[in-house]
Amino acid sequence: MERLSLRPMRTIPLLSCLLLGGTSIAQTVFTYPDAIPAFGAYPVEARNYGVVSGLITAGTGVVWDLSAQNYSVIGSTTDSILDPAATPYTADFPSADVAVRLVDQFGYYGTSDTEVLDLGTRLSASSPSSINTDPASVVHFPADVDDTWTDAVATAASNSQLQVTILAEGAIVLADAVIDDAVLVERRYITPSFTSVSTTWFRRSNCLVPFGNVLSNGGVIVRVPEELMSAVTEAAAFDVRVGPNPAAHSVQVERTDGAALGELRLIDIAGREVRVLTTSSSRVEIDLSGSPEAAYMLRIASADGVRMMRLVRAVNGH
Repeated sequence: MERLSLRPMRTIPLLSCLLLGGTSIAQTVFTYPDAIPAFGAYPVEARNYGVVSGLITAGTGVVWDLSAQNYSVIGSTTDSILDPAATPYTADFPSADVAVRLVDQFGYYGTSDTEVLDLGTRLSASSPSSINTDPASVVHFPADVDDTWTDAVATAASNSQLQVTILAEGAIVLADAVIDDAVLVERRYITPSFTSVSTTWFRRSNCLVPFGNVLSNGGVIVRVPEELMSAVTEAAAFDVRVGPNPAAHSVQVERTDGAALGELRLIDIAGREVRVLTTSSSRVEIDLSGSPEAAYMLRIASADGVRMMRLVRAVNGH
């Protein structure tokens, strides 16, 4: 068995937001044109994670860690970003330059370098188009956490207001996928008779297709992009035992099939590599005695795949 050694640190920006217990540098969450996705299909698996206690709904660099949370699959579908001309209801929305299809529902948007306007929806083939005669801005460019704006929105039948607030940004960590560019957005529709609130996750790179919701009772729905699941599933082709976890002084990492672990990297909250080892052994011991009590990410890159595991150092064992 080998013992993991120390090597000079360097920052890994992609992983810097994946760990608990620290602060993050605020960054612009929606920029133009990066937040407007290209035309194409987005297969997703919808999951119900039930009520998640203590879910954080404000801040920057938040980690929504659902990796140990049980879930049920409630459906799979393919969202699509379309040229409005390729949809059956384009005549109702002549100023739209982007259409979003969610199952049989179509949403139509007008985009610019300053905002995305919600032009209306078509809920089904049997219902009429709901056309916003006074479109509301659902995204501003640029938009940061804590930004909020209110827009009038009107149809032929009613007048209301849409209040949009960027609540939080960070990463959603699942057992089989990591969504590292998550943005939590609240949309509050205020009408003369009622107020409707939705709290929805988007990705920085896709401000039009929702991939999850936080319900009013704390329930969580995540619509996981299938390419993220496939990438992790294909990479995580081997089993690893890590223990104890939490660990006080050291932790042992072992491949259960006896094959070489390969390269191991222990990454802290700032995205810095604090331990690095390349080994041909199937088992190593990581010395944590000089590391602060905190959560870390352990990345194991073997010849046949990659595993990402959360590791906690706690002197009292919890």
